[in-house]
Amino acid sequence: MVSMHRKKWRTGLGLALLLFLAGQALAGQDQQNIGFTLDQAYETALDKNEHVAISREELRQDRSEIAIATSNLYPQVSAVAAYNREKDMTITADGRDLGTFGNPDEYGTLTIRLDQHIYQFGKVWSGRKMARYYFKSSKFRHVRRLKEILFNVSTRYYEALLGRRAIEIAENALKRANRQMAQARARFEVGVLTQTDVLRAQVQVAQSQEQLERAKNQYDIALENLALELGVASVPGELAEPPEKNIRPASIPVLYQKALTHRQDLSEAENRVNAAEERVDFEQADFFPNLSIEGQYIRTEEPDMFFDEDDDWQAALKLSYPLFTGWKTSAEVGKAKSQRDQAKAAISRLRKEIRNQVRSVYLDIQTQKKVIQQLEKQVKAAKRNYRQVTAQFKQGVVTAVDQVDAFTALNEAENRLAQAYYSYQLDQIRLELAMGTFQTDLLAKELSNDRAY
Repeated sequence: MVSMHRKKWRTGLGLALLLFLAGQALAGQDQQNIGFTLDQAYETALDKNEHVAISREELRQDRSEIAIATSNLYPQVSAVAAYNREKDMTITADGRDLGTFGNPDEYGTLTIRLDQHIYQFGKVWSGRKMARYYFKSSKFRHVRRLKEILFNVSTRYYEALLGRRAIEIAENALKRANRQMAQARARFEVGVLTQTDVLRAQVQVAQSQEQLERAKNQYDIALENLALELGVASVPGELAEPPEKNIRPASIPVLYQKALTHRQDLSEAENRVNAAEERVDFEQADFFPNLSIEGQYIRTEEPDMFFDEDDDWQAALKLSYPLFTGWKTSAEVGKAKSQRDQAKAAISRLRKEIRNQVRSVYLDIQTQKKVIQQLEKQVKAAKRNYRQVTAQFKQGVVTAVDQVDAFTALNEAENRLAQAYYSYQLDQIRLELAMGTFQTDLLAKELSNDRAY
């Protein structure tokens, strides 16, 4: 009994293991069937695209400006070690040598200097605030750049999908053209059609073959362009068709308000205005005195330098004021005020441009949606017309010219529908970009992680 139970247990375990392995294999096969998705393309671009890396390095450089501006708040300490060799000065009087005069001819010194800024009407603090505002502005600019890069990935991705669909349309057209040519030859052999009709069918086949080759070439080019945007040598796998996007109807004022909340370039412009305000204070501080402390400590191995002492020190409290700089300070303040007014005008213009972008893209989407509905009807009508004309051609009711016209109408309608469909899908992503909501979750860490740059 025990042996039988063990056999059943082993058999059950073996079946469970086989089922698990089969499930894993099916899961892997399903994942392989999914192909290379648009979301994977976004992640690949963020990891491999060179423009993403360039933008991140620029952001790191901008962050360094904060440390540079902050450094003026701390003491500036320097050390200088020197070996000195001087010419001896010999004193003579009435032709007699009275000896040498001056410092020793050879000696070494170690000098430590300290400079500490104390106050100049908040100039250093204004510089630090200004650097911080510029860095915040750079962060928003960086995220906006990444969104534009990802949108370019979307564009190339949908271009590749359109190229693949164009190949399918061309292959179907070539099949229809070959059937037409076979029918034309058969009817020519029984004397119903002329040699001209057969030649016309052959021309239709040749044109369909040309269309197919052009579609394949465009598809290959689209894949190369997509790989370039991804930052890789080639696209890693067959492209997966993204889920169909269908935007919900919304009012343009609501979309515009959403854009004002989420657009990174608007946040960038607002921080630039703040930085420009701080620059005015920064430049105006030069109209006020500068108070600082300077200290110096010198040590040498030659006691004769300091009257039998081997070191010396001095400290000074300095108050300096530029009496005349050739109106440089006034010019700098005037320039800063002009830059502030320029930044305010730029942000006012940007708000208008955002509204125009949101409105234009939204109206394009609504128009494109209606165009697709009409094109779908055209394709259905063209298919029915082609089937009817083909049937009538077999019966000898219509000519080969009528069949060619029906063939061309169907082919053109299918291509226009494919172009309109993928343009419609891409326009919805363009609307997300115009509102600033495109891939917000994916790029959230680019704004939240200050220490990464």
